[in-house]
Amino acid sequence: MCLAPSFVIAITGLLLAIQGSSHPVGNDIRTSFTNGQLQKPFSDAPYAVFSTIRDVLLEHSIIGDVLDDFEPSYYLDISYPKSHETVLLGNDIPVESVSKRPIFTFHSIASLLGTEAAKKSTFTLVLTDPDAKSRDNPKWSEMCHWILTNLTTPIPEPPSMLHLEKAKPGELKEYLPPGPPPKTGAHRYVFVLLEGTTSNLEPPADRKHWGYGKPRHGVRDWAQDNDLTVVGANFFYAQNEKQ
Repeated sequence: MCLAPSFVIAITGLLLAIQGSSHPVGNDIRTSFTNGQLQKPFSDAPYAVFSTIRDVLLEHSIIGDVLDDFEPSYYLDISYPKSHETVLLGNDIPVESVSKRPIFTFHSIASLLGTEAAKKSTFTLVLTDPDAKSRDNPKWSEMCHWILTNLTTPIPEPPSMLHLEKAKPGELKEYLPPGPPPKTGAHRYVFVLLEGTTSNLEPPADRKHWGYGKPRHGVRDWAQDNDLTVVGANFFYAQNEKQ
């Protein structure tokens, strides 16, 4: 499957954007520039992307509150086409813009950059809110908003995404639109990509606490109980207009 320049450029752009750089990337997408100086070869980019995404997840306590420490190996691209919003590692999105299921695509970062062959596997995508009822009072945390399983690579193209309008086989928990209560501040809504066998997966008994009955329990517990490995994550912030 030929993924090449568009996804490579997307990852390069993501890396540069996260690092706060506005410096251009040259015509040769295997190299990058900072302050006009040629930097390390783009062959080192997989580690740089892993590291940079991980740093953002740590900075916003996604690693810690939601996930154990890990090195992201998959690029997870999430967008809400009807509102033209894209999830960009901690950007703010209005609540009304995320009322419908998103579309998404994911690919191995290493295979996109040509440093490793893509492997066949099975994945599960989930959406969780670690800030229910609020970040200061997470008594409902985590809240399960979505579980979609039986995902495989490569995702069909074009387009390189799966778009769901109605519940489908593999949707263990139907999409529950984010709805942070008034005066509870900004909530983090975290998409997590899990790798592993999905044939025997069961949905959580309840959305609140993912059925575990204790605050701050959720994806981490459910993934461990089902032998699933975290391979990617992305997130956005949303809050009620009444604050």
